[in-house]
Amino acid sequence: MGCIVINDNVVEDKKLNSTDKVVYGLVKALSNDKGYCYATNDYIGKRANLSKSTISNTISKLKSLNYIKIRTVKYQRRIFMNDD
Repeated sequence: MGCIVINDNVVEDKKLNSTDKVVYGLVKALSNDKGYCYATNDYIGKRANLSKSTISNTISKLKSLNYIKIRTVKYQRRIFMNDD
């Protein structure tokens, strides 16, 4: 997968907790190959040792704070980073 990189603005955002920041870093790392992340909440949860519901809540939070955007293409969720 590669390294997890968390942008300074994410690290410094007081609205985000440590879990949010780790999930952001994982999604960003998983986006490197195709430009988006298509991993399921279950997969991300297993990588981060977090529950699917925690991942779901975190993805929703990152989306509401405009760190990510989500598109569905042929029933596949694609998560794009908004930092590029």
